[in-house]
Amino acid sequence: MPKPLKIVLDIAVQFFIITGFLYAAYQLFVVFGNKEGSAVLFNSAATIPFEQLVARRLYALEFWLIFTCYIVYLGFRKMLWGFDES
Repeated sequence: MPKPLKIVLDIAVQFFIITGFLYAAYQLFVVFGNKEGSAVLFNSAATIPFEQLVARRLYALEFWLIFTCYIVYLGFRKMLWGFDES
């Protein structure tokens, strides 16, 4: 496979992973965020509706899953595309 195609594919994969990461972060911290302004819920977790709490936890799970997959992808990147890190 030609090197320019490898670079384009690498950029495309990283774009989709980072887009998913940013979307999950937006949903977690903006859409389902704490109305008091902080990023974490602390004691206000007892006052929000159960459905909102579950949705927030699911987006948090998606956030960490995408983050973990991105780290694994960066680890296997040299093996997959043959990039030299130097």
